[in-house]
Amino acid sequence: MNNIADAIRRMAQGGRQTVSMVCMVDAVDKEARTVDCTPIDEGAPLLGVNLQANQDSAWGVVIYPRVGSYVVVGFVADGNAGIVLLTDDIESIEVVVSDTTSRVVIDEERVRIDVGDETSAELTKEGVLLNGGSLGGLIKVKELTSRINNIEEDINLLKDVFSGWVSVPQDGGAALKAASGAWAGNKLTLTTRGDYENEKVKQ
Repeated sequence: MNNIADAIRRMAQGGRQTVSMVCMVDAVDKEARTVDCTPIDEGAPLLGVNLQANQDSAWGVVIYPRVGSYVVVGFVADGNAGIVLLTDDIESIEVVVSDTTSRVVIDEERVRIDVGDETSAELTKEGVLLNGGSLGGLIKVKELTSRINNIEEDINLLKDVFSGWVSVPQDGGAALKAASGAWAGNKLTLTTRGDYENEKVKQ
């Protein structure tokens, strides 16, 4: 059985010594989208191994391996050029459709999505940041509704005071003051941003 596997391997290689090899990553160049790595069989180091099919492209899917991790390098053009086929441990992933459409970057710290020039979302352990987060946290609907209900109930109490008040001639407003005393003495607590703001999701 091993002889058959070896024969198939030799046929697939077309006379070349190897089709792929396992290497350890020595350096990562994110700008050039390449890695330098050393074969685990202690062969000569491989420099500038492509991380995607077209090294000159700024688009596509690129997986950046971590320095010290293992990669499988495949060879094309009769072994004159190499490309990373598989990675063991990744540092980040980048998906770029184009500068004007969408871009996704995933690493240990965050997941960032950009669509066009003005729309973005960033997820970190601190929370979610939408379009830079300059407007502050998203509204907590339950808490905000409760605060608005308090104000509405207070206004309704005042309406009840006026609708039930009977004007008394020559009393100088004493009847109205008595009727509204309970309402006026019950002060509303001032609302703060923390009462309704979700600081984990900022827009």
